Amino acid sequence: MAEKTSNLIDDRDVTVALLANPLEWRVRVIEEIAVDAATTCLRRRSLQVAPLRQHIGTKVPSDITHALLALYVAPIPRGPLLDFDVSGPDGDGWLLPRLEIAEREALYLEGLAEACGHPIGFELHVVLSAVSGFTGELLTEIDEDFSLGEYLEAGLGRPVPDAVLTEWSAISDECRMALRPRLDVFHGYSAPENPALVLPELFAAGYVSTDEEATDCLTGYMDLIVAMNQRTQSSQLNAADEFLVALADYADYYDLMVAMRVPLDEPFMVKFSERRDLTLSPFSNRGQQDLVVADASTNHVTFKIPDPNVRIRDFRAIKPNSNHYSYGAFQSRQDPQNRAFYAHDPDRDYRIRLSFQLGLLRRLQLVPYFVAGLLGLLTVALWIQRPTELSALALIVGPAALAASVLLAREPSTLGSRLRMVSSLTLAAALLVLVASSVILYASGLRGDQKADSDPSQPAAPAHSDTPTEPSQSAGPAPSSPPPSSSPRTVPTKK
Repeated sequence: MAEKTSNLIDDRDVTVALLANPLEWRVRVIEEIAVDAATTCLRRRSLQVAPLRQHIGTKVPSDITHALLALYVAPIPRGPLLDFDVSGPDGDGWLLPRLEIAEREALYLEGLAEACGHPIGFELHVVLSAVSGFTGELLTEIDEDFSLGEYLEAGLGRPVPDAVLTEWSAISDECRMALRPRLDVFHGYSAPENPALVLPELFAAGYVSTDEEATDCLTGYMDLIVAMNQRTQSSQLNAADEFLVALADYADYYDLMVAMRVPLDEPFMVKFSERRDLTLSPFSNRGQQDLVVADASTNHVTFKIPDPNVRIRDFRAIKPNSNHYSYGAFQSRQDPQNRAFYAHDPDRDYRIRLSFQLGLLRRLQLVPYFVAGLLGLLTVALWIQRPTELSALALIVGPAALAASVLLAREPSTLGSRLRMVSSLTLAAALLVLVASSVILYASGLRGDQKADSDPSQPAAPAHSDTPTEPSQSAGPAPSSPPPSSSPRTVPTKK
């Protein structure tokens, strides 16, 4: 049968339908975290998708076999993408613009609010779209410790009256009370909690023109959040909970949406990769990575170290906002360079944090410390014996070549170099102390010799001269040397 393709990329309702029921079509997610550098790690993700015809929410003719649509791939942190690559079953995909993603996220939130009996008007839709797509670019142009008034003055180009600013702050406080308990980790600012942050954008786009109109928009947003929060208290779990949790999560994450060509009646796989920032503590070499383990029916995670000289010293899966172990992640493999776990429990935590500690192989880690200890012993011996001869000092300082060879050894990755930083500094310090001690002792020996030469109280050595001297009168007549013998040689004769 010939393949026919329908273009559904501009149909936002298709994306909203897929966002609303992710576990029905997202069969399995396999994620690999490879720590291959000192400051970044490579994240690869494979999404196994069930046939989509019955899940896209749009009636597609039966003779259409494929569709071009915007597919929700994964929740990822806000910020620029590094080394991003995505591919679908029929080739590469392309990322939707950030504003378009925010528009579809706002439509998803609208559907949840309407399911709870709260219809969304145009003004409120604009605010939801703005807080969902807030990037915080203006925050980078002002001081780190900024106030709301300073931020708005920088964004609006004018100061905001104190009475208006007080009212907007009160609205933000009310929103924060409902959303902060549903946020995993607070990262310094949150547009959903503080909707006044999006006002410069709304003024620039012409959605509002006066402070009164801005106050009305923020008040409508606050009323919606308060109403949804009150609704969550009446039952265990409903659309209001999902609305508030999703809105709070959009402060730090967004739903990655990729346009691609996919089959409608066959399962397929989507793969994407990116680089994430990684920070290791200075001395313990401990790092962490956050990841989602409940955005599919089952989630498989592999944590690996490609560098053969590096090992995993400690590994834990904990909750993002505490040191308690996460629920629902079962470790299935463990070796010095790999960890693997499997999450399938329906009640498992949505997001977890991997806390890990890295180190060099023990034989590589002990060599610098062993050499540093040897240099330390030689330094102690120097100060006990206090040799000053250059030959003796050169013999003792000879092991410095061994230390230099260890310091110059090159690791195959920046990660290995980072992990040996403490041992290298220790060895370099020991080498410096040994060389400095040798120089000090040699210099003190030279000063001692110079002092001995210049001290007049010490007896001087007799001087030697090639000029003959006259004999002394009191010594008596000089003995005369015997004259040379003039007697002829005698020849023996026979008698």
